[in-house]
Amino acid sequence: MRRFHCTCGQEVMFEDSECSACGQLLGFNPETLEMLAVFADEGEELMFGDDGSLRPCALRDHPVACNWLIPAVDEHTQCRSCRLTRTIPAQTTPINVQRWNILETAKRRLVYSLLWLGLPVVDREEDPDVGLAFDFLEDQRTNPLVKKQVVLTGHNDGVITLHAIEADDVHRVKAREQMNERYRTVLGHMRHEIGHYYWDKLIRNSDWYPRFRRLFGGEEYYRQALDYYYTYGPAPNWGSRHISAYASAHPWEDWAESWAHYLHIMSTLETATGFGVLPQADVYSSDFHVLMQKWEQLTVLMNSLNRSMGMPDAYPFWLTPQVIVKLRFIHQVIAATAEK
Repeated sequence: MRRFHCTCGQEVMFEDSECSACGQLLGFNPETLEMLAVFADEGEELMFGDDGSLRPCALRDHPVACNWLIPAVDEHTQCRSCRLTRTIPAQTTPINVQRWNILETAKRRLVYSLLWLGLPVVDREEDPDVGLAFDFLEDQRTNPLVKKQVVLTGHNDGVITLHAIEADDVHRVKAREQMNERYRTVLGHMRHEIGHYYWDKLIRNSDWYPRFRRLFGGEEYYRQALDYYYTYGPAPNWGSRHISAYASAHPWEDWAESWAHYLHIMSTLETATGFGVLPQADVYSSDFHVLMQKWEQLTVLMNSLNRSMGMPDAYPFWLTPQVIVKLRFIHQVIAATAEK
């Protein structure tokens, strides 16, 4: 994530709708990835940009607190991130209002990264069959009024499903311990599932597919592989070939986990560059080996800072040579896609 500033010079955060120093109203333009100040207030209608050609998302003055902008001529009322959401948890339950806010906040960071990397973000309106959509669902564990007994996080033909309870910190920590995971966040879930979406869009039936099979393996027997993983656990030597234990369950999960980590890496490197921790050119370097060297240096710094605060490592993973080869492949796929 890059750094943003108000017109008064005050640094502001990606989620801010107002400058804490001068009170200026702010909005984020997803087309240019810039934070803009309000241009005019025409009655109850806010206009943003140098020419007032942008207006706020309909969920700005809402518990979701979306600060994204829409072209004034756009017929949609919600921004391109918010309108990706197809289903929300029942807002009659007070805690679900907070959950929806947390889920949308993470999704905006996800969409920012996709746009920054030049990846196509095609919604269900543009492609009714396999366009991108998000369902934030509940099951009877959290809401006895719904029919579903169990909601599983996953992806199917462009639809990403996430259980709304993943927005609760206590649940996530408990689930992480039960599943012996090193890392579990809402944004991490979304980055993983979007990896499945982009496998369908960029790898399946493409010239990249043969190389995918050489690096990750064949994708047959998916359900059987997951059943085996959840029954017997990962192979003892998974750490030498995979970024996580779950990545060893099946090549599709290996791809999605590697994809998620690539987004983790690139987003964090962009932030470090914005704050001057890394030279400007390093994040965009075509030399992937140099990129990985910078990432290793940065993770040592991040983890050391966390330990100084008595907190767990920010990035508790080790990138082996085989994992780096997979990340380089993803880097090449994304770079080629952005160039089109």
